[in-house]
Amino acid sequence: MFQTNLGSLKTMGFARYEKRDGVETAEIIEAALNWRHDFLSTQEGIAMHCFLGNDKGHFADAIMASDHQSFMAMSENHPQAKSSQKFMALLKPDSIRLAANTILKEDVVVPTDFSCIEFGTFSPKSPEQFDQKAMLDISDRIEEKYLSTFTEPRAHFMGKVDDTTYSEIAFVENLGMARRICNGYVQDDTCLKLLNIFDPESVDLDFWFKLA
Repeated sequence: MFQTNLGSLKTMGFARYEKRDGVETAEIIEAALNWRHDFLSTQEGIAMHCFLGNDKGHFADAIMASDHQSFMAMSENHPQAKSSQKFMALLKPDSIRLAANTILKEDVVVPTDFSCIEFGTFSPKSPEQFDQKAMLDISDRIEEKYLSTFTEPRAHFMGKVDDTTYSEIAFVENLGMARRICNGYVQDDTCLKLLNIFDPESVDLDFWFKLA
């Protein structure tokens, strides 16, 4: 994992993808490490990168940046870098999904001592009645009344992808507890208030463990 202290962070990019047929997992991990060292770590405003996998055999990049401008500048420079080109050549192009999340919480810094990220996106059930502040108030109460009962969470915040898509992002000590904590949402009254805001058919959620 790459990280540097840039203070409060405003953007988290999350890119999900699959490797091409015939590409070994070790090969894609090595390419990710080279890309991080040769390109990503040289980009201004990039505070963190970790390379992740899930139990479906898919991969992801989590990238935290000081602001949206820094993240977009990195994204624009990305295709020209040789290490980026070598990395991208290993991926199925039509499998790539990128979400640039505006972090809707103050004073978020790079989490430490985590091995799993829960990343989920949702759309409001009733867009005309949706209240972002109310959602964030519920998120605060989840942290105070539910997440605080566990020792494994390392960070938690809501994000905004676009005008109709929001995200919930949690950094957790390990995969098992990330799943257990998430499953407990349906049994907790405060967490249910958040779940009731979103259209269940829009939910796109998975658990990702650190590979590099």
